[in-house]
Amino acid sequence: MLLGLMTVVFGYYATKVKMTYDNAKIIPQDDPDYLDYLKFKDKFGEDGNVVVIGVQSDKLFELNFFNDWYLLSDQIEKTEGVEKVISISKAYNLVKNDSIRRLEFKPIITKPVSNQQELDSVKGVISSLKFYQGILYNPDSNVTLIAVTLKKKELDSKARIPLVKGIEERARAFGKKYDCEIHISGLPYVRTIMSSKVADEIQIFTYLSMLITIIFIFIFFRFISAVILSLVVVIIGVIATLGLLAMLDYKITLLTGILPPLMVIIGIQNCIYLLNVYHQEYTKHRNKMKAITRLISKNGLPLFLTNVTTAVGFMVFSFSGSAMLDQFSVVSGIIIMLVYVVSLVFIPIVYSYLPAPKPQHTKHLDGKRLNRVMEICNYWVYNRRKLIYIITAVLLIVSLYGSTKVQNLGYVVDDLPADDPVKVDLNFFERTLKGTLPFEIVIDTKTEGGVKDYATLQKLNRLEKELYKFPEFSKPLSIADVLKFANQGMNEGDEAYFIVPNVVDISNIVDYLPQQDYKKSVVKSMVDSTYRLARVSVQMADIGSQKMKVLSQKVQNKLDSIFPKDQYNVKITGTSAIFLKGNDYLIENLIQSMVSALLIISVMMAFLFLSWRMVLISLIPNIIPLIMTFGIMGFFGIRLKPSTIIIFSIAYGIVVDFTIHYLAKYRHSLKKHNWDMSKAIPESLMEAGPSIIYTAIALFAGFIIFAASNFGGTIVLGVLTSIALIFGMFMNLILLPSILLSLEKSINAKEELGATLIEIDPEDEED
Repeated sequence: MLLGLMTVVFGYYATKVKMTYDNAKIIPQDDPDYLDYLKFKDKFGEDGNVVVIGVQSDKLFELNFFNDWYLLSDQIEKTEGVEKVISISKAYNLVKNDSIRRLEFKPIITKPVSNQQELDSVKGVISSLKFYQGILYNPDSNVTLIAVTLKKKELDSKARIPLVKGIEERARAFGKKYDCEIHISGLPYVRTIMSSKVADEIQIFTYLSMLITIIFIFIFFRFISAVILSLVVVIIGVIATLGLLAMLDYKITLLTGILPPLMVIIGIQNCIYLLNVYHQEYTKHRNKMKAITRLISKNGLPLFLTNVTTAVGFMVFSFSGSAMLDQFSVVSGIIIMLVYVVSLVFIPIVYSYLPAPKPQHTKHLDGKRLNRVMEICNYWVYNRRKLIYIITAVLLIVSLYGSTKVQNLGYVVDDLPADDPVKVDLNFFERTLKGTLPFEIVIDTKTEGGVKDYATLQKLNRLEKELYKFPEFSKPLSIADVLKFANQGMNEGDEAYFIVPNVVDISNIVDYLPQQDYKKSVVKSMVDSTYRLARVSVQMADIGSQKMKVLSQKVQNKLDSIFPKDQYNVKITGTSAIFLKGNDYLIENLIQSMVSALLIISVMMAFLFLSWRMVLISLIPNIIPLIMTFGIMGFFGIRLKPSTIIIFSIAYGIVVDFTIHYLAKYRHSLKKHNWDMSKAIPESLMEAGPSIIYTAIALFAGFIIFAASNFGGTIVLGVLTSIALIFGMFMNLILLPSILLSLEKSINAKEELGATLIEIDPEDEED
């Protein structure tokens, strides 16, 4: 009843779970650079709210093509949720009107042009306006774009999906009509597409993981009740995961999106372990209720410890200080322990009402192939220990060498394959217009009106020229460009006057500029209302965190040389800069989290065995698989980033379960055989081995499904975790018993394995 009520409550909240459509909150909310970024957005607005639509065509100034480009811009501008649209067909010119002593912003055209002669005239005007060159139009490559600014309200809600897709459909229809390739990019578009893919993958991988569960449970146990019970447990885990996300007001991100299928995979090991132990107990005495009682009394605590270690592997990410990882940690840790309780309560209760297992149900315990595997393991442990150590040492040395090749490198638009349309379009804009990622600089003049100072304007202009020399940057934009545009307008559109005006001319220009409210003025995104702060905006390529760090330092050096620190405060900010800070911060703290996991689980092992030697022995077969996995990353060029660093804590938390299961059985066998290690090792292998193998195979199959993901990080997470688990299985079945046997004479089994603060293997009752 209570279980059903809990599931209903979680199910209700699960219907309310939402996707996230903004940047994952990686940096702590009190980080100084993040606070500066929030201030920047408060002063100047969002820096990542523009969708860009680009086309490269020599038909650009042909009548029909140009007019349809104008109509496309006009249709998008009238779309609900769009704040403004700018393109060469919707661009403005500054025209001097001496009769009213004003510079007027006039659209170059207000409707489709009527003939080619008129269009040629329009082309001449556009070509003369250097303000737009390199931003909206590149005459050298015949590339032009439509910049679509979205309203913040739509950006932060699910309404952005139909909005962005509607814009995309119109653009694609244009491209189809003229048989030209349309390219779409910009952070809102990229995030929307990635969020949609995450939503699709949640469903696909959750169903796929359940299917894997059904198949493997049936293969292992060959009866339908095991399949149904396991499926019920993991379905409850999935519902609880989505429900808890909504309860805690967390949104689904690329990381939390893998939790539902992940909880299916994690939950299934409990089911396999309980079902296998239940059958083992029943075959000893053919008493169903005694088997169920011993299932709980003898194995409830070891199962608790294995779930705690798995939960620790997930929950240590909360130490990173990242809101994104904190949410992942909290939800996964709670659900892992919840699934433990559900499986430990639900499965024994249901089996108490079901008939006792039939011989065909326990047949898997006598499987010839499985027993043969256990015999091979025992043979190697007793007869090939030196070879085991040699092979392990060679693999360890090779892996350590491979580990030196691993790079710490992240990208803003990461985890997508090179041939993904989003990546292809991003590369197009990087190749033709230097990119679409915002890179922002804020100049604080320290005094109100300081931006209007002629010396400051000259420095801004000089900075723009320096920035434009960087191959990674597009044409910079600042208040200095507006003044150059106005100066050109004051001089009848003569291109030679697209320069920063002198002091006298600035005074005249100011007199001619439209007197607008600041909130409606064209400069509100370039200066603050007091004219103390100036913004310099640049679009850049997604060059990766390592190059980004070098580039930022070079830019900072330029800033320091142009703007004396005693007169100006200058800060680099924007999405790209915050990404760099977040990537470095995350990697550093994730490494600390992984070390924390090792320490916490080591302390837990110390409670089980009050011997530093046993703790060390138990860690060896769990750390080696991680090193081997790290070596694979180096040899295959897999970068160190958030989606790969979490592999190690997750894998360690799961692999150590194998050790606990084996040592629990081993300790029990030692007591049974009066602390004779030579007898306890083969018996413990025969008892614990099947559960370890079943669990490892099921987990391998569960994690490997992530190889079908659209996201590179998720693929690597699935493949490397699967590999680490298989490594861990072999280390615990072969290396761990070998070490114990080799130390038979130097270990006092009764003292080192008998002393414990937590009794994990109660004495058997009489059969």
